[in-house]
Amino acid sequence: MKKSLLALAVLSAFAGAASAQSSVTLYGRVDAGYTRFDPKQGTTTNVGATSGLAAGNLGGNRFGLRGSEDLGGGLRGIFALESGFALDTGATAQGDALVSSRLFGRQAYLGVTGGLGSLVMGRLAAFSSGTGDFDKFGSLDPFRTGAGILGFQKVMSSANALRLDNAVAYVSPNLSGFSAGVGYTWNYSGGEASGGSGVNNTGYVSYINYSSGPFYAVVTYDDFKLGTLTGDPSQSHLQAGLSWDFKVAKVSFAYAREKDQFIQGVAGACITGDPTVSGGCTANAQRTNQAAGADADAWALGLIVPFGAHSVRAAYHSRGVDAVGTTPSADRTGWSLGYEYVFSRRTTAYVYYGDVSDKDAYKISNWGGATQGFIGLSHAF
Repeated sequence: MKKSLLALAVLSAFAGAASAQSSVTLYGRVDAGYTRFDPKQGTTTNVGATSGLAAGNLGGNRFGLRGSEDLGGGLRGIFALESGFALDTGATAQGDALVSSRLFGRQAYLGVTGGLGSLVMGRLAAFSSGTGDFDKFGSLDPFRTGAGILGFQKVMSSANALRLDNAVAYVSPNLSGFSAGVGYTWNYSGGEASGGSGVNNTGYVSYINYSSGPFYAVVTYDDFKLGTLTGDPSQSHLQAGLSWDFKVAKVSFAYAREKDQFIQGVAGACITGDPTVSGGCTANAQRTNQAAGADADAWALGLIVPFGAHSVRAAYHSRGVDAVGTTPSADRTGWSLGYEYVFSRRTTAYVYYGDVSDKDAYKISNWGGATQGFIGLSHAF
């Protein structure tokens, strides 16, 4: 009897150790609320206002599986599969001009991590994207690079959820507050075509950041060669930012410089300057309000004032596009205000409102900017 009990105890100990060495976690977010979207007068008219249920305002709706396994020697195997969806319709999300629907469109990767850093491969959100497990930029934005027209993504293209297919990336460990990373994609949207880099839409992404106590600073740089999609050879996005948390308030500043910004942007999505009413992009959208090869500068300020379970949030952002050929310059400015109440570690209520004004080439016949408001609830699990 004693031997049986001893054997059972030993087996239980081994089972506990095995379960500790390998784990899979289900996680996600459900978010929805009421929104009203009012386009401003364009050069001749404006389209009608829309209102109703909007989903993914504080954060995009998603569910995912994240796992790791102890491989020994301080090395762990890791993976993540994350699917986006629209809570108001149940439809899958993260489709684009080249791939209409993706089961794990937010991110899907496999890799290893250890004392020398992490190496991953798959569909990755860029370091500059404002989303994903390897994002280094989104914490600068009080509105988490989301909330319709309110976030920094309205003026910064990479921060508008830049994601890359067929990618590999390395992220260094933290060294005295510094970390860095670099990634490469063989074709950023859809499978690789035969013919190598000459016909595929290849690209590099990179970052370096520093974090110490309340201070955070980051620089990201993305460069893309668009192959046969356009007649121009490449485009680049530089984003930089810093924040300081004073406890009574957190302030942030961000800047972007975009070179040779094409009409059709990276990852098959429209450029940030696309003035579609929905805020999204139609398949293979080709807008006439910004010429291929245009350069753009953008900057943004952010503020978060927390008090107990409450916080007040504010942002101001601006974007200017240089004139190219016969296409004039384009300018955009916007401001945002928000209030959040944290019921628990997982559940947050929010009220947001923002305004965007467009001028010059951004202002077209039925668009001159917009105002947008939200009231909703978000739950993370």
